[in-house]
Amino acid sequence: MAQRKQIEELYMEMYDKLMAYACSCLASEALAEEAVQETFHIACKKSMQLCCSSNPQGWLVLTLKNTIRNMQSHRAAMKKLVERYMLTRISECSYTEDKIQFNILYEDVTEMDEFKLLSEMVIEGKSHQEMAEARGITVSACKKRVQRAKEALQKKIND
Repeated sequence: MAQRKQIEELYMEMYDKLMAYACSCLASEALAEEAVQETFHIACKKSMQLCCSSNPQGWLVLTLKNTIRNMQSHRAAMKKLVERYMLTRISECSYTEDKIQFNILYEDVTEMDEFKLLSEMVIEGKSHQEMAEARGITVSACKKRVQRAKEALQKKIND
């Protein structure tokens, strides 16, 4: 119970500061909010570590920095995947005269919801929250769809 109270107090004290830092790093308020929420999610999971820390505010800042780094890394990897697919598609189009054969080969992946989902995330820079709201699903469901979309696109590229 004491840990919960301490986390609530840290939330009230640090939320605006963490949001300002995350906004400056991510250049999107929606992504920044997602990063701060994830930071406090981690804080709740690791409440003992946080509350026993000699500098809980610093612990939160470090956790936020790691969360942002992970988000950026994850988004960069997905962006490379989408770029790789697009380059593969472009090179195939330039070497293949028969577009019908090309569409059969790739089953027009760009029209798949999975590709659209990844494009929204890496090209448009949308957060999981924004994509979830647009689809009328939970953030958790959206994260799972992003994971599955990434796997499906990797499979398409590697086939």
